[in-house]
This record gives sequence, structure tokens and C-alpha cells, in this order.
Amino acid sequence: MITNSEINIPVGTRALIMSKLYYGVLSKSLESLDIDRYFSVFYFLNENNGCTQQCICNHLAIDKTAMVKVIDSLIAAGYIEKKVNPADRRENFIFLTRKGAKHTFKIVDSFRKIDDVIFKDVSKPDQDTFGRVLCKLCSNLKDLPANDLFFNYKKTGKSIKKPEKLNK
Repeated sequence: MITNSEINIPVGTRALIMSKLYYGVLSKSLESLDIDRYFSVFYFLNENNGCTQQCICNHLAIDKTAMVKVIDSLIAAGYIEKKVNPADRRENFIFLTRKGAKHTFKIVDSFRKIDDVIFKDVSKPDQDTFGRVLCKLCSNLKDLPANDLFFNYKKTGKSIKKPEKLNK
């Protein structure tokens, strides 16, 4: 039997698989919250509360148009608020609300617990190297021509209703 480590697949495919697994576990761990997506935005705001909308786009690789929809939905749910920069009215600062901060604590805690599990047999120096290599890989990709891709982050963690069996 071939193990996953023996399969030669592109690094992007392996990263996609890990991302799907990671966010599946994250979604499951946070299913008690009334939030079903945008966990990375909450995490980012925890570390960078009051940053600009563009800053979030740049650091999380979210398209500007998609970011407007994300921000609007999080504002409507009461998790964040947007304040116009008085020095440049085209720019918005994004802040967690009290409700958003409360949920963010749980989200950050879940990210940290999952990271602890996936790095349980990996030394701290190897973890640091892994992080630096990932950043370098992303940097190298940004230098290449690419199409803008929009990922529609659908709800996760919800079961899909299976069709009823046909009577024969």
C-alpha cells in the first residue's frame, strides 16, 4: 500500500489537501458558534485590530470585491465595524466589536489547539523553518503571472441531505 508521503504530487496540491483537512477540523471545533466562515479574518483582526480593509486583502490574499462582501456580512452580523479614515475617505479601518472579540477568542484558541496537534511531533526549529519556507514559497508565487481566482468559501461542517432511496 502506498502512503501519502510516498505519493509524488505538486506542493500546491499537497497544500490544498492540508488546507481542506485543517479547515474541516477548525469548522468542526467551532460549530457551536453562530459563525460558519471567515475564521482567518477574525484571527487576523485579533492580531491587527483597526487595520485597513486593504491590509486584510493583502495579507490574506482576498480579492477586493470579495472582501467587500465579507466585510458587509460581518458588519451585518455585528462582529465588526468599519470606520472611514478621516485623512483618506477612500480607506476604511476595520475593528472587532465586543461581540466579534468574544467570538475571536474562541477562534484563536481553536487555531492554536489545532496547530499544537499538527505540530506535536515537529521540533520548534522545524516549525519555524516550515513557516519561513511557506512564506518564501508564497513570495515566489507572487512574482509569477497569475489569474485572479475567487474562492467561494461555502459553509462547511454541515451535512448535505442525501437523496432518498428510490423504491424499486
